[in-house]
Amino acid sequence: MTHLLEKDVPFVFDKECLKAFEFLKEQLTNAPILVAPDWSLPFELMCDASDYAVGAVLGQRKDKHFHPIYYASKTLNEAQENYTTTEKELLAVVFAFDKFRSYLVLSKTIVYTDHSALRFLFAKKDAKPRLIRWVLLLSEFDIEIKDKKGAENVAADHLSRLENPNREELREEAIGDRFPHESLGFVKAEKLGFPWFGTPKALISDRGTHFCNAQMEKTLARYGVTHRLSTAYHPQTSGQVENANRGIKRILEKTVGANRKDWSDKLDDALWAFRTAYKTPIGTTPFRMIYGKTCHLPVELEHRAYWALKTVNLDLSKAGRNRFLQLHELDELREEAYDRSWSYKERTKTLHDRKLRGSKEFKCGDKVLLYNSRLKLFPGDHGCINEKI
Repeated sequence: MTHLLEKDVPFVFDKECLKAFEFLKEQLTNAPILVAPDWSLPFELMCDASDYAVGAVLGQRKDKHFHPIYYASKTLNEAQENYTTTEKELLAVVFAFDKFRSYLVLSKTIVYTDHSALRFLFAKKDAKPRLIRWVLLLSEFDIEIKDKKGAENVAADHLSRLENPNREELREEAIGDRFPHESLGFVKAEKLGFPWFGTPKALISDRGTHFCNAQMEKTLARYGVTHRLSTAYHPQTSGQVENANRGIKRILEKTVGANRKDWSDKLDDALWAFRTAYKTPIGTTPFRMIYGKTCHLPVELEHRAYWALKTVNLDLSKAGRNRFLQLHELDELREEAYDRSWSYKERTKTLHDRKLRGSKEFKCGDKVLLYNSRLKLFPGDHGCINEKI
């Protein structure tokens, strides 16, 4: 019947609830019967916690016999299920004192628990904030904590470990096959430093510290990669990369949320859209330049099933000739893309030079102005000046 107390759950008192209600009445009228509290005697509280619930029993001891006064239990929510064992055990104690506050606020209470670490939490000053807050809540009570084994703490242990009686137990049977005692399996794939199709001959980057450091130089030297640095304050040196980053940023601006905190989750989709989109300077897509074929989406492959069957059913000689032709087509595609990119840059340069007035030709040894963002005229944010060299 516990689920009937949850929020937004319709109250349907079916046969199972009626059966549970009759069972509770029978247990409450039989020994051990609940008794009224005796305010002259100290209270005893037994608490226990499991992975999904906490339980507590309040009672008093008369003539060396324990007489229960109150039973209580509570299921843990998703956040509380992630608590550590110590936090769950202390949560059971806090829940019990909050539930039985009217009984325990002015009386001495002996707490029995099977977790001995709770005794030292009251003297520990560097615990978690959550534990310290709970200890402060318990400081107003007169508490004495005693250890008790889980096997002896039967009442609270049963409340916190109530199992589903309909759960079926599986029988262990040997598999009729031969397997090696040791096997090497795939766990997960780490992100590679370089793509699978080879390391680059040269790496062009700016002069940032994340590129210019000993670890980076050591890695590049190991793979035989030449490191070329761009001119300071001149992003045009790696203009193609800057242009690609600008295109990726435009895609992210249209896909990220309002707070822009999920941009890293959208980055893979943005890169996929950028790599499969047609680029005017090269006359094709970056995906086709790398793999020599057009990127086909799953919905497109469904309509190309017959074409795929014809391709994979080639014999070895025809497959070899087909692969040879594909490699030549890939070389021609890259040469054509290079020529298109060069002509596109020339046209862009011509259009840009038309707007220049009085262009000057520089010679070796001439003094020019170099932009220096670190040189300030006055302290504070008053802009930068150009340093003459």
